[in-house]
Amino acid sequence: MVEDKELKRGLNLPMAVFIIVGMVIGSSIWISPAAYLSLTGPAIFISYLIAVIPAVFVAFIAAYLGSAFPVAGGSYVITSRITNGFGGFMVVWLIILAVGSTLAYLAATFGVFLAQAFLIPAESEMLFIMIIGVLVLFTFYMLNWIKIELTGLIELIITIFGDIMVMIIFIIAAIPAFNPSNFTNLFPLGVSPVLFAALVFFFSYIGFTLILDVAGEVKNPKKNIPRALLISLITLTTLYTLQAVMVAGVHQWDIPIDTVVKLIITGGLLPQGAVVFITILIALAIASTIHPSYMAYSRDIMMSSREHLFPAKFAHVHEKHKTPIPALTLLFVVGLIFLVTFIPLLTPIAGSIGVAATLLSAVVAVVVLIIQVPLSIGAIGFKKKFPELHENAGFKPSSTALKIMGILGAISSALFLLLLLADPDAGLIVSLVVFPYAGIGAILYLFRSRKLKSKGIDIKSMMKKIPESVSHDEGVPSKIERLATEK
Repeated sequence: MVEDKELKRGLNLPMAVFIIVGMVIGSSIWISPAAYLSLTGPAIFISYLIAVIPAVFVAFIAAYLGSAFPVAGGSYVITSRITNGFGGFMVVWLIILAVGSTLAYLAATFGVFLAQAFLIPAESEMLFIMIIGVLVLFTFYMLNWIKIELTGLIELIITIFGDIMVMIIFIIAAIPAFNPSNFTNLFPLGVSPVLFAALVFFFSYIGFTLILDVAGEVKNPKKNIPRALLISLITLTTLYTLQAVMVAGVHQWDIPIDTVVKLIITGGLLPQGAVVFITILIALAIASTIHPSYMAYSRDIMMSSREHLFPAKFAHVHEKHKTPIPALTLLFVVGLIFLVTFIPLLTPIAGSIGVAATLLSAVVAVVVLIIQVPLSIGAIGFKKKFPELHENAGFKPSSTALKIMGILGAISSALFLLLLLADPDAGLIVSLVVFPYAGIGAILYLFRSRKLKSKGIDIKSMMKKIPESVSHDEGVPSKIERLATEK
């Protein structure tokens, strides 16, 4: 069996930070602050400050579990050890659905922004988006073949120029047009709309648990994983809040507007040529989420395949590049299928390609929230179940703090899950896609577990073991390496 030790710890602290930031920032920050301004009033920036509170619980749990259990495919490994083989299988099964939806959603949105930038006619828009979407999915699939150090560097560059720089350009460009009098009455519609917007904006903070999936490739994970989560949380909250402040400062709250890009165009904040440049950078920002989606979640497929829950061929790691190419290929194929089927099918129903892509993002949000619940609950009893791992953690909260944050993390994730299911459009797509898909997964697990049992493989016993490759520091040998040395 190919061991996890073949994956190299090549991600330093800056790379880890920008992988998280790149994953969390999506296209919504270029839509929501403008679209919700007329619904909340100028206090919209407060909504982003409130929305980060539940994300703090999740980041806290991820910092603890990641520093205590730094293993590739952490979402699978940790959940399977906290729950059981069925829980681990279903996490990976749902991740495949979520990543397929993510890739299709982001590839289509990427195409939409480029179509707007290059003024593609409406009758040619779908074909243009499909071609661009396939190309971008293939490009990032191939980029994830290379060594993790280069992959992490690429994500760092894309995130800096695609996410952070474009937001900073907008914030600076908005300063001359900023009107403080727009904030004279912060709550013209009352406080309730601001609180409701905060519930919606929470989804702009989803993605912090991604660090668990690449934890096995982070250098000095005991220190760097908690640091990366703290830095990224502060960075994201600051950027989101500042962008919302500038939107409210340059545009009157009672005049509806769809997107921040339209605000840039109609407000004359930048020259026309610069607007095209900004639109392309925003498209690049979308790509910064495609890249880590491949990178992180392919590791869950790889690890679950090594433990026989999925076909063994997905466990292979490329000898030269040290990357799980079969698992990457599976995600690429699923994303491609979702792109060329779901987007064309949903567009007539949704009314536009952009809205159709957004409906797929609801599938992603549901899966992420489902996974966060057992992780949050499991963190409470992690110290008792795995005392050695707890002692080696670089971030060791007290039992009381873990209990409080774990309960709050589970409750907030469950509440937002119910909120999402209550939405008519999102609830419909989830009911038609996620629930039947999960049912198929449960049946497949039943057959898989019986097959493994007939081969003498005890899933229950396997879930009690810690992967032999787990080590907390770069250069510290894993258990299997120590045993080989002793021989």
